[in-house]
Amino acid sequence: MRSDDPEAQATAHQLVHCVLDADSDGLTETLETVVDHPGDELRPYVREVVAELINVATAAVRSSAGRLYGNAAFAVDLRDDANDKVGIDELDPPVRATIRAMLAELNGSPDDALFQLDLAVRGVDRRTGLDTVRRALTMTIGLLHWSEQSDPLEALMDPDPTADEADLLEQHLNAVPDDDPLVTGDAIEADPTDVHEQHQQIPGDDDEDRR
Repeated sequence: MRSDDPEAQATAHQLVHCVLDADSDGLTETLETVVDHPGDELRPYVREVVAELINVATAAVRSSAGRLYGNAAFAVDLRDDANDKVGIDELDPPVRATIRAMLAELNGSPDDALFQLDLAVRGVDRRTGLDTVRRALTMTIGLLHWSEQSDPLEALMDPDPTADEADLLEQHLNAVPDDDPLVTGDAIEADPTDVHEQHQQIPGDDDEDRR
């Protein structure tokens, strides 16, 4: 699953770099480019950005798994703040569909992934569109870190970013105030420090050729 929109590709890659670099201002500005799209362009643009985020994540996993990729089955272990298991059907529909789109792509079911992606962006507005992008970004960062482990297929899959990255992302979850559909430049003040960096180059076009 790769976006056909060069602008959406650039936006998705910039979002990933901003989180890895602990660049709060850059993350705010890049998210603004998403919600600044006119209403009739918002849904298709959010869809393309999320598609590219999924592409970045799955390309990293494919590269890490190598020849074992086709023999691996991927699932998620969803937990709440109390570390209790959460069923996927308990999640909000856009969140549930985004997770299922990612899993379908990882498990080699591109048609199912596209179907779930359409569900994830159905009826999005500026607030829900921003939330959908942020949650896809959170999963992408988690999979990038997971793919950097020395033996990822034997490790437990932890889809969480580092603590500082999680703080940075969480501060952008409610970046759109109820009385203002746009993100403002001073809406967020983040002080991400000490981010544990294991930068992996964001997969490019060559990774798509391996599919």
